[in-house]
Amino acid sequence: MVHRHCNLAYHIKNGNIRIIPDGDKRYGNNVIHESIWRGALEAARKVVEKYDDTGPWDDFEWVMLNGKLSALRWVLGEEWDMLDI
Repeated sequence: MVHRHCNLAYHIKNGNIRIIPDGDKRYGNNVIHESIWRGALEAARKVVEKYDDTGPWDDFEWVMLNGKLSALRWVLGEEWDMLDI
């Protein structure tokens, strides 16, 4: 989740994604509504305050994390290699 949030922030900063006013009818991958972005920033702040290590992580760390999550899902009854989060 942190990775997705950082990517979103990067694209907003570089102008690839625009923050638009609430009530604007536009939707898509290149826009985000003001209230959604404010909520994302608040949620990110809470995560950073709560946890010591929120990344950024390198590719090896992501592979390890996803491998562990995949094993846990398998133990809990999901099909092996089911990577839906």
